[in-house]
Amino acid sequence: MKAQGITWHAVVVQPDQFEAHKAFTIERLGIAPMMEADGTAVFSLPNGDLYEIYTPATTPPYGYNDSFAIGFRVDDIAQASQELADNGFELLGDINRAPEYQYAYRHFRGPDGRVYGINESKPQPTDPS
Repeated sequence: MKAQGITWHAVVVQPDQFEAHKAFTIERLGIAPMMEADGTAVFSLPNGDLYEIYTPATTPPYGYNDSFAIGFRVDDIAQASQELADNGFELLGDINRAPEYQYAYRHFRGPDGRVYGINESKPQPTDPS
């Protein structure tokens, strides 16, 4: 596995800070959200990086290190997942695919105990059914 860059960034803010942080990202950084849900906003930057804002209630059960997590772009997420597992790293959840965004991701626990992500950005397999 060879990382191509740090291409996913997640920040967790308190519920009373969420709207202000989202407004800052939209109005001051000039990035429109590509997806919004209650307590979650996902922003796609022109270079393909993702920036996501969460509240504690909307993070996965394993959380994002109390406030912040990053993810590394890889060529093949299935192969990278296997390499992580083979080297004793805890995989957190399944590979999640978003074919409409040509994106897949998975989280894992790093050697420091923190949650990190790996992601792949290319055409995703579609369900043949």
